[in-house]
Amino acid sequence: MCLNNMKGTVVSTWISTLRELYGEDAVNAALERLGWDANRIIAPLDDIADEQAKAIIEHVAHDVGREPANVWRDLGRHNIYTFSKWFPSYFERSSLKGFLLMMDAVHAQLTKMIRGAKPPRLICTEITPDQIDMEYISKRGLFDYFLGLLEGSAAFFNEQLDFNIIETGKRNDLHYMKVRLKFQKNYEEIKSYNISRFLSFGIFNDVNLKSGFITGIATFATSWLFPGLSVGQRVMYGIVMAVIGYIVSRIVMGPMKLIEDEMDKLAQLDFSHAVLLHSHDNFQRLMDKINTVKSNITKDMVFLKGGTDDMYNFARNFSDIAMDMKGVSDTISDVVQDVANGAVYQADETVNAVGILDNDIRDINQLAEQEENSREQLERAVENIQTSSQNVRHVSDVLVEVKDNFSAVNEQSANLVQSADDILQISAAVEDIAEKINLLSLNASIEAARAGEAGKGFAVVAGEVRKLAETSKRSAQSISSSLQLFVQQINNLAEQIAAQFHQIDESNELLQDASSDTMNAADNIQAVSQQIASLVDRLFNETKQLSKVFDNIQSLAAIAEQNSASSEEMSANVTTYSNKIKELMDYINQLEELTASFKEQLEEYRI
Repeated sequence: MCLNNMKGTVVSTWISTLRELYGEDAVNAALERLGWDANRIIAPLDDIADEQAKAIIEHVAHDVGREPANVWRDLGRHNIYTFSKWFPSYFERSSLKGFLLMMDAVHAQLTKMIRGAKPPRLICTEITPDQIDMEYISKRGLFDYFLGLLEGSAAFFNEQLDFNIIETGKRNDLHYMKVRLKFQKNYEEIKSYNISRFLSFGIFNDVNLKSGFITGIATFATSWLFPGLSVGQRVMYGIVMAVIGYIVSRIVMGPMKLIEDEMDKLAQLDFSHAVLLHSHDNFQRLMDKINTVKSNITKDMVFLKGGTDDMYNFARNFSDIAMDMKGVSDTISDVVQDVANGAVYQADETVNAVGILDNDIRDINQLAEQEENSREQLERAVENIQTSSQNVRHVSDVLVEVKDNFSAVNEQSANLVQSADDILQISAAVEDIAEKINLLSLNASIEAARAGEAGKGFAVVAGEVRKLAETSKRSAQSISSSLQLFVQQINNLAEQIAAQFHQIDESNELLQDASSDTMNAADNIQAVSQQIASLVDRLFNETKQLSKVFDNIQSLAAIAEQNSASSEEMSANVTTYSNKIKELMDYINQLEELTASFKEQLEEYRI
């Protein structure tokens, strides 16, 4: 399937007119719906698909709340003024009728000038001096646009135009509309020579025949002034004079053939040489005027051909220069784009560096604050350590006192053990005495038994003494056992006290060493704390310096961003300039083609 395309010069004109009619926003929105850039530059020779061009009109009509047919009509009505700016020479006509009659020829000429252009046919048929039939023939069938062009043409020439649609349809894949146009002005100047027309008698269209026939009629009529001639003689005399008149007219009008040949040559654009006519009459004067016209046209054509050659060569040279400019512009555009990209990258990197430096400064400030807090905590820790050292020293002193007390307890334990030994000895003596008393009571009992009745009382006493001795013995044994257990416990306690005393003595030595080490550590920590305080002060100073550097880098980042924006703007301007150069190239190519076409047309004139 073959897709139809429009030339960029037409679509660009439409878009320009739509912007004037409905505003930038509606047109830009329509272009963006098609995926076009709102600032797209359309070169004159660009091919734009019909569907896209028509879609622009439909989108604009939808956005402005109008029917597409009305938008097409408005577009045609106002495009006449746009075309008059593009092709002012075509509008240099004295009448609307002359302009419309010329349109088909103009379209044919545009087909030659713009490669690939396929404008519609506008075939005119003159019905009366104030009426013509115009047939619009096109593949696209933009009938409303065509009618808008008619209305715009009438408004441009400030004339009233009435038109009626006679017929519309399609034939051979082409849309057509036939319209009858009625003009209010009568444009033609008609000169009628009624006597000459009458003397042609409706059958003579040759001057020589007309002259001979008129001469014969005049001779026949004047022969009646001479009596004595018969009718036959009069007729014969008229015929002879008609033949003589024809011959004389042929002889006299002989130069007319030469003039007609010259006019045919002029019609064939042949101005190559002048023909001199010597007849000493109107024909000679007419030929002189023709030669004068040919001379003037030849001079103008020589000037036009020379000017066209100069314009063609100028266009070619200008095209070469423009090509060089295009190359330089592309190079500049690439360089500026690289600079813009570099500036953007530099700005981004500077912003990133500023962000990183800002984070680092914040971290350093936080670190400095933490170091300051750590210094304060360290100072408090030193104070606590010093206090702890003093407490340790106090504990050491207390332990010394405890050790001394344990020493006294240890001595008392030894004395207690000695006292217990003494008590054991006493208990043993008591037990021995009880044993002896028991023996003594036993002997007393024996003696009492020997004494009989006299010894019964003594036996009772002896029994009681023996019981007391046994009780004393058991008590002495119990006391001895208890004292032995007590002595053993006292010995164990003494051993434990001695062990505790030894541990307290060792702990006291360790505690004194620890106290000494703690004091030394406190002194060292205090020195470190002072160094940390000095470092914190330096860190704060460095942070202030970094803050100043950060401010400078922020200024540099702002400058970098400004440079980036300027570079991007410059890149956009250079890109626009490059696009304008490309557009200029298209126009130059079109100018070169136009001059070449004009040169070819001028070559048809032989001078």
